[in-house]
Amino acid sequence: MRLLVGVIVTLFVSVWMALSLKQDPGYAMFSMGQWTIETSLTFFVIVLIFAFFALYLLVRLAVRLWRTPVRTLEANRRRLRRKARRLFNLGTRQMAAGQWAAAEKTLLKSAEHSETPALHYLNAARATHHLGEVKWRRDLHLRKAEDSPDADKLTVQLARAEFLLDDQQAEQARPMLESLRTLNPRHPGVLQWLAKAYQQLKAWEPLQQLLPELQKQKVFGPEPFAELQKQTYRALLESAAASGSLDKLRALWKQAPAALREEDEDFLVGYATALCDCEAIDDAEALLREAISRRWNVRLVVGYGMLGRGNAAAQLAAAESWLTQHGDDPYLLLTLGRLAKRCQQNGKARDYLERSIKLMPTPDAYQELGELAESLHELTYAGQCFHAGLRLLVGKPQEKQGAMLPAAETAQQLQGPGQPPAPAAAT
Repeated sequence: MRLLVGVIVTLFVSVWMALSLKQDPGYAMFSMGQWTIETSLTFFVIVLIFAFFALYLLVRLAVRLWRTPVRTLEANRRRLRRKARRLFNLGTRQMAAGQWAAAEKTLLKSAEHSETPALHYLNAARATHHLGEVKWRRDLHLRKAEDSPDADKLTVQLARAEFLLDDQQAEQARPMLESLRTLNPRHPGVLQWLAKAYQQLKAWEPLQQLLPELQKQKVFGPEPFAELQKQTYRALLESAAASGSLDKLRALWKQAPAALREEDEDFLVGYATALCDCEAIDDAEALLREAISRRWNVRLVVGYGMLGRGNAAAQLAAAESWLTQHGDDPYLLLTLGRLAKRCQQNGKARDYLERSIKLMPTPDAYQELGELAESLHELTYAGQCFHAGLRLLVGKPQEKQGAMLPAAETAQQLQGPGQPPAPAAAT
C-alpha cells in the first residue's frame, strides 16, 4: 500500500514539474575564461542529476574494487570453516564407528581453519589414544588443544588424566587431579577421575573421604557407587584387620554406611572374623547371631560356623534353634556339622554333614566329613569324601556311591554282604 501511494505521489510531482518547466524552462549560463555556456534550466537540472548518479556509481565501484581482496579472504575463510565443520562431523562419525586412524586424519585436516580447533585436536588425541602405540602423537595433539584460543584448560587436563589412568600411570595423574580438585571442588569430572586414580593406586583412605562428595554430586550411578563404596570399605576392613587394632576396627565399623553394615554379608562376616582375630569373640558371635535372626542369609550362616572360636556348645545350641524354620537348608546343616565337630559330638556332626550333602553336595561339606572320618580312623571313607569333594571342585559329575551314601550304607558297602555293620562312632 505504501509503495502504491509513493508511486502516485511521484507521478503527480513529475507531471507538475514537467508542466511548470514547459511554461517557463528557465535560463542558465556559465562562464569560465573565454568559454561561455548557455542552456535552459531544465536541461541543466537533468544533466546535473545524471552527473550525480554517474559520480555515485563511480564511487561505489571504486569502494567495491578497494574491498575486493578483503571480501575474497572472508569468503575463502567462510568456505574453509564450512569445510572444517563437515570434516569435524565426519571425524566424529568415524570415531563412533571405531575408525581411529581415519578419524585422526580427518579431524586434523581442517583444525587450523575451524572456529573450535581445540575440539578437533582433543578428539584427534582421543582417537590416537585408542591406537595404542603412538602416545607421543596423542600428547602432541593434547598440547595443541591446550594452546588453542578456544581451549578449555579443565577439559584438556581431564582428558590427559583419563589417558594416564588408561595407561596405568595413576601416580602421575593423582597430583594433577588433586590440584584440579582444589580449583574445582565440586566438578563431577574431576571427582570421577580422582576416585578412579585412588582406586587404581589402592589409596583407600583418601577414597573413603571422597565418597560423600561423590554421592552428593551424583558422579556415579547408584549401582557403580555402591560397588565402589563396598570395595573401599572391604579394603579398609582388611587393612584394619591386618593392623590387629580393635579400636581401629570398631571405628571403621561406625564409619561404614548403615546399608553396608546391614546388607553386605561379606563385609559383616569379614568384620566378625576380624573381631575374632582381635579376641573379641563374644562380640563377633553376637553380631552374626543378631544379623541372622534379623535376616536369614546363607553367607551369614556359613560365616557363623566358621568363627572357629568361642563357646562352641552355646553356638551349636543357637544354631540348632534355627532348625525349626530352616531344617532343609544345606548350609545350616553344614554349619551345624562344623559346630558339632568342634564340640566333639562326632555322631551328630556326621549326621548333619551327610544330610547337608544329601540336600546339596558341596566341597566344604565333603572336606568336613572327610576330616571327621579321618579323625575316626575310617580312612577309606575319608578318602571317598575327599575324592568326591575334589570332583566337585574340578566340575566333574558326582558318583552315586561311597561318600554320597549315608554312613551305615557306606560301611555295609565297604565290608561286603553278609557282614554286620560297623559300630557307630561314639559321641
